[in-house]
Amino acid sequence: MSTTVLCVDDDPAVLSVLARILRRDGLEVRTTESPVDALKWIESEDIGVLVSDYEMPQMTGAQLAGRAKRIRPDVVRVLLTGQRDLETAVDGINQGEVFRFVSKPFDHTQLSEVVAAAIERHHELAELAGYKASRERSRELKVAVEQEYPGITEVKRGSGARYEVPDPKELASALALDALVNQLDK
Repeated sequence: MSTTVLCVDDDPAVLSVLARILRRDGLEVRTTESPVDALKWIESEDIGVLVSDYEMPQMTGAQLAGRAKRIRPDVVRVLLTGQRDLETAVDGINQGEVFRFVSKPFDHTQLSEVVAAAIERHHELAELAGYKASRERSRELKVAVEQEYPGITEVKRGSGARYEVPDPKELASALALDALVNQLDK
């Protein structure tokens, strides 16, 4: 399963280095100098990881990460920063729930490891989202069945640890499921 990494930096030389390092790792990489374009891609394409510079003219990397999170929560956000202060970290965490920070100038090996961990986290989040969607669909189906056949999803507890299971034929008769009653008679 290929995961696209989107790199955003207002410095084209940094973008070129990022793309070269990540493509060498066999990753699919998109690059842009525009946070606005990045948000459009996040909205319209299957982007798994966002690697963004913190200091950019249009918006900070923390602001970009926050907007990306609202558009697509399973995009894992990584910030590159030359600033090593608490304010930058707090801003990134509060606005964009950033997965990791990478200091500039960055070590190529460290960058590769951080992006690999971000891709793994993206897969975990995507799997979790699929599980939640499946659970919600199951809940919706149960509600629909219960509306169509009231009482069918109800389980009555007997004494002790035993459950009272109604006779299938009696339940089918009570629900006016004549075809099922006929099958149970056979």
